Amino acid sequence: MRFFRRRSNAALATSVPEGGLRRFLEAPVAPPGTRLEDARLLAVDLETTGLDARTDHILSVGTLAVDGTRIPFGTAESYLVDQGVDVGQSAVIHQLTDDEVRAEGVGIEEALDRVFGALAGRVLLAHHVAVEDGFLRAAVRRLYGVDIAIPSIDTMALGLRALGDAEDLPRDAARLWRLRARAGLPSYRGHDALTDALACAELYLALAQELRLTTLGAAARA
Repeated sequence: MRFFRRRSNAALATSVPEGGLRRFLEAPVAPPGTRLEDARLLAVDLETTGLDARTDHILSVGTLAVDGTRIPFGTAESYLVDQGVDVGQSAVIHQLTDDEVRAEGVGIEEALDRVFGALAGRVLLAHHVAVEDGFLRAAVRRLYGVDIAIPSIDTMALGLRALGDAEDLPRDAARLWRLRARAGLPSYRGHDALTDALACAELYLALAQELRLTTLGAAARA
């Protein structure tokens, strides 16, 4: 969890072009004592060509805001990302094709500008956040040569906290769909970036209530 291990993002702001990423780097980070009802988060899901942020690439992005205990209308956004690479075997997972990505995808510069513009002043929310954190940071590093920090909350970590220490849990107990079913949330078709971001946001609200979380610091604790 990177919520408290914040490096000086602001010092890196002039190393990137004006736009969304710079606004994110310059924005103050909410302190750990921020009440969850006042917290501003952004649920993010990425579909990628694989799981290794060093060698694989982002193919699609889905985001939507979570303001306190609400998912406000009009904040959802999704787009494909064309980095000039083939989708390869990952198409089996997310069903995206090379033709779709080529025809509709934005460049990685625009994708980073849009996702970090939406993240400015917010905390990243994702399920197994190491994936989103790793791919976004790797893309920024490749493009601009800087190593940024992204404050984050992980619904998988919250789910494991809710599951407790039982030794007979199934291996997939912390998967998004499993935790949603446990919380009584409806089943969605997986591996669509925006749908998965919505599924993550709803699960976060359910887990925050179940675990009686009151502050960002409590939610970010791994």
